[in-house]
Amino acid sequence: MSQYRLAPIVLATVAALAPAAALAQPTPVSVPTAVAPLTAAAASAASVDAGPPASAPRRARHAIYVEALGRAGGVAGLGYGYQISRRLGVGAVGSINLLDGQRLYSLSPFVTLYPVGGARHRWFVEAGPHLARLVTPSPVPEWDGTSSNGIGGQLTTGYEYRRHVLTRVFAMVEVGRGGVAPWFGVDLGWAL
Repeated sequence: MSQYRLAPIVLATVAALAPAAALAQPTPVSVPTAVAPLTAAAASAASVDAGPPASAPRRARHAIYVEALGRAGGVAGLGYGYQISRRLGVGAVGSINLLDGQRLYSLSPFVTLYPVGGARHRWFVEAGPHLARLVTPSPVPEWDGTSSNGIGGQLTTGYEYRRHVLTRVFAMVEVGRGGVAPWFGVDLGWAL
């Protein structure tokens, strides 16, 4: 047989076997290098956007409570606190007290530090001013009555339990025109 006659047979055989050989051996797929960093960046961004894990407890940032004695300047007051971070918060306690025909308005804003403790049990330290206004209404039409304002400083320290409910027991010192006075108080309320 001449080689010119064999060439079409060889070419036909190779052409017939080529698709089967292509299916038998997988071709390697190369990923462009530019896609890998984008994938890692997208995974990193997705983990940041996802937020904290589902098992992490949600921190109650707001607290509303009733205060007995303490900073309110009377028997009871109403307070609000906002926790900025795990170790820092702000708040205020206010009250209106009737004293033998006189009205005492009291407001005590404060900054709270949590030097020791976890999410539920903590030791806290608070400092801030105590603003007071005493009003004596007039019992007769000829006299307008009197009013006076005062300001003092307060330093408070104590124990706090916070988990859905808020319980605080504390001791405090108030400094003002009348001197220095130690005191104590209790807060009971809700952590939201």
